[in-house]
Amino acid sequence: MPLAGNALVAIWNDILPESRDDFFEWHPREHMVERLGIQGFLRGRRYIALDDSVEFLTLYEVSAPEVLASQAYLARVTNPTPWSSRVLPAFRNNARGACKLLFSQGHAMGGFVATLRLEAEPGKADAFDRAIVEQVLPGLLEQPHLCGVHYVVNDESLTSGNSGNQRGRVITLPERIVLIEGISAAALTTLLSSRLAAQTWPPLGAKTTVQTGLYQLEYSIQNLATGT
Repeated sequence: MPLAGNALVAIWNDILPESRDDFFEWHPREHMVERLGIQGFLRGRRYIALDDSVEFLTLYEVSAPEVLASQAYLARVTNPTPWSSRVLPAFRNNARGACKLLFSQGHAMGGFVATLRLEAEPGKADAFDRAIVEQVLPGLLEQPHLCGVHYVVNDESLTSGNSGNQRGRVITLPERIVLIEGISAAALTTLLSSRLAAQTWPPLGAKTTVQTGLYQLEYSIQNLATGT
């Protein structure tokens, strides 16, 4: 199905082995519940890697980018709970994007998702975005076992203060993200090695470095009924 809302928070992280059990309890019992309590946060999902990518991917679908600059959200970010303060320093390979939605189509929420983190060459960002939205993504849903296709771009006005060292962890910022949802991991693996392979992107204006990942859904919490 299309993503809920017009903004997305995308987070990748590994976790130190000694904090793994704590992370598995903290994330669904407190952290995602807390985020979904903020007005405008509509759905949260956590995935686990099926390949050698960063192990965890968390997605928050948000009604509008402005929510990510709201006092309610910033108060949670700048005043973490004691449990969060204990777990967050154990994050490794942490990337976080607060993104605007440029493209979203779908008919279901898939149990698997492929991610592609892309960067545009200097001066080519607008043309690159148009190429993805107009040439690459339309028609992908006609492929067997695919059920969602999305493209988001990090909004630096919302994330510029989140890079660097934050509470014992180093956070990097993804620039552009393609998300493909499917009902089988095999279909996504095939797609990543064919229509969305690394050589697809540079002719459109991308840098040659493309970070891909294949993930399986662990759980989801949603707040769609309120529409807030």
